Amino acid sequence: MEDGQKTTILTIPPEVTVNILEYLLADHTPSKSPYANLLPVTQTSTHLRQTALSAPALWSKIEINDKPASFNFAKLCLSRSGNHKLDISIRVLKKMEAKIKGLLALLQYVSPRTRSLSMKLSFTGVGQWEVWWDSLEALDYRALEALNFEVWHREVGTAGTMALSNAIPLPDQTSPLRSLSLVHASLQLSDSPVLSNLTILKLSSASFWDWPYFDLFEVLRNSTALEELELRGVGLRECRRSYSASQLPAVPRLEHPNLRRLSLIAVENNMLARVLTSLTAPNLETVSLDTPDELKNDVELVWDDLPQVAPFSTVRSLFVTNRPSSISPHQDQYAHFLAKMFPGVEELELPVARCGSMFMAWAEHVQIAINPWKDLRSVVLNYPDGFGSKKTGFSSAGEAPPWRMQ
Repeated sequence: MEDGQKTTILTIPPEVTVNILEYLLADHTPSKSPYANLLPVTQTSTHLRQTALSAPALWSKIEINDKPASFNFAKLCLSRSGNHKLDISIRVLKKMEAKIKGLLALLQYVSPRTRSLSMKLSFTGVGQWEVWWDSLEALDYRALEALNFEVWHREVGTAGTMALSNAIPLPDQTSPLRSLSLVHASLQLSDSPVLSNLTILKLSSASFWDWPYFDLFEVLRNSTALEELELRGVGLRECRRSYSASQLPAVPRLEHPNLRRLSLIAVENNMLARVLTSLTAPNLETVSLDTPDELKNDVELVWDDLPQVAPFSTVRSLFVTNRPSSISPHQDQYAHFLAKMFPGVEELELPVARCGSMFMAWAEHVQIAINPWKDLRSVVLNYPDGFGSKKTGFSSAGEAPPWRMQ
């Protein structure tokens, strides 16, 4: 560029301008429209506006919610998106009966070029769900890479969720689907061909724990390419299957050579124990564990009675958020179990209410010549009252962890 020559928005190549504008789409909070930052900028000059209107990639995010204006804006974005692959988000929790036909017509129209589909829906009555289910099964999923589906199913005059009569229909094995997240929904075992391609699987529900153990573990067993797995209990209040450690049901071994992150959140004790003692994951790096507080009928698991299995030596980050009463009266055994299962931990996070008993249990390990977590570099204590977290004890290698301090 010659001396004195100025660079303005008019001299920047259009493709570079579009790339800059794409950052505005990515930089938004979940509570705001992805266009909240883009639209004001395009109004600053005619050149920017025309450049944006001629770029289909900038209009490929389609969001529909309970506000009537969202439908009109979605149509506008579709008209500008050309043949670009789409990211569809539908969040409709009110008056589904008046919107269901329009939503299904939209999905049928855009499904061949839908790259990601996120739906959070509330149904009133079985009939609405059955209509939706039949239509989902007939969609063209040829471009779908990510599916997130959260369903609330209520009868008129009642509160809460109900178990669905049908499992979520998934694409066939020719689909590029790699990420699947389901809340208050289940899967069919016949979906195993597509499960084998998933790299991310997240299952969240209260009712999904009513699956037979074998069915749930068959889904996990068939998801052989997983890099991230999350099982989360949502609204779980009662454990319907209470086993002692010696009575845990036989389930298939889970072989996951690519698994890097495992999260077992708000699950009952025997489910947490069953997954950890059935899993082989030689590249696992991060583990998050949590059991719900005051879960009715949950077993007081005797952790020392669990079968001996190979430890997860590759895990470096362990986040434990179990409540005190959820593993009582065997808190010391649970602490010993963690130390044996995850011997290579470098980063440890604990709830402040749990740390005292955990530290005492690990101090006992030191006294009996067991050296838990010799590579530990930091301990973080979490406060459940919203005040955030605080590091304590030490933060670098070479310092004594709290359970070895005199």
